Amino acid sequence: MKEIQVEQGSNEWIAARLGLPTASNFEKIITPGGKLSTSSRKYACFLAAEKILNRQLESLDHLEWVQHGKMHEEAAAQNYEFVQDVKIRKCGFITTDDGRVGASPDRLIIGAKGGVEIKCPAPWTQIGYIVDGFGDAYKCQVQGQMWVSELDFVDRYAWHPELPPALQRTERDEPFIKLMSDAITKFCDDLDEIIRKARSSGFFEEQEKILTAVDQSYPYTS
Repeated sequence: MKEIQVEQGSNEWIAARLGLPTASNFEKIITPGGKLSTSSRKYACFLAAEKILNRQLESLDHLEWVQHGKMHEEAAAQNYEFVQDVKIRKCGFITTDDGRVGASPDRLIIGAKGGVEIKCPAPWTQIGYIVDGFGDAYKCQVQGQMWVSELDFVDRYAWHPELPPALQRTERDEPFIKLMSDAITKFCDDLDEIIRKARSSGFFEEQEKILTAVDQSYPYTS
């Protein structure tokens, strides 16, 4: 496990995770039931495009409830600390030792091998969490966080300023983590092959030659 010291959401954080499968998207590789996801190939092509173009291809900033979550995350974290009587800290981007897979837990618990996944959802979603629990929601994400970040548990904590919080502690599911790690290792191999085949067309080398020729034709002057 390696932690890259960057602020989540920053340009440095985006650069660190570019083209890598991350825990928030593991359900696109393996389902909560342990089956291979039908979205796997599409997700691999998406990551390949990010890697080749070297830029982020998707933003969620326009989604209302994503923005709501960002706005209330710090208050939710403080409430969690008070309710659980613990200290937590922000973390950067965490990868496996080989750097092929990543995760960004919202918080890590100081003095314990635990993480916190904070959700600040719409009121109707919060009611569902209070009454019915989380079920399989975010199962792949939190088990993936435990795998990548070498944690013993993750608390899913849903908070809304007008409603009671919902807390569910999830411990490591070793058989599921084994299935997940095998599936994602195979996914990473497939991703490498997709990138290799995409680059083998010669298009990118030709584009580089064109850009070099343009630069040489119009040299900068002081």
